[in-house]
Order: sequence, then C-alpha cells, then structure tokens
Amino acid sequence: MSIINVWKDRHYLIVKRKEIILRWIVWHLPRDIVMWSYMRVAANATTGRYGATNSSELSMMDAIKRWDNEEK
Repeated sequence: MSIINVWKDRHYLIVKRKEIILRWIVWHLPRDIVMWSYMRVAANATTGRYGATNSSELSMMDAIKRWDNEEK
C-alpha cells in the first residue's frame, strides 16, 4: 500500500469521525435552537436578492443552497 493511499484512508477516517461527532452534537441540541436555525435559513432564502420568493414554494434544498451561496 502506498503512502498516498494510507494518507487518504486516514484522512477519510478523520473526516468521518468529525461528521459523527457533529451529528451527535446536533441531535442533542435543544429544540428551540434547531428551530431558530431553521428560521434563520428560511429567512435568508426569502429576503434580500431573493425577496420576490414565495416562501410556500421554496424547497428546503433551495434554501440550503441559497444559505451556502451567501456564506462564500
């Protein structure tokens, strides 16, 4: 096994472990914090340059994409 493959395997395991820890933290957050976060993403996806968006027609995936684009 080459050194590159060993590094890739270790990197994968580190990223996977980080994801597992973050998922555990998120699932143990208080419900109020999760709802506030959801409302913040939804508000971001329907204001500013997206102000003409009807919130009842907005999918969650579109809201997440808009949030991700704003952060960059």
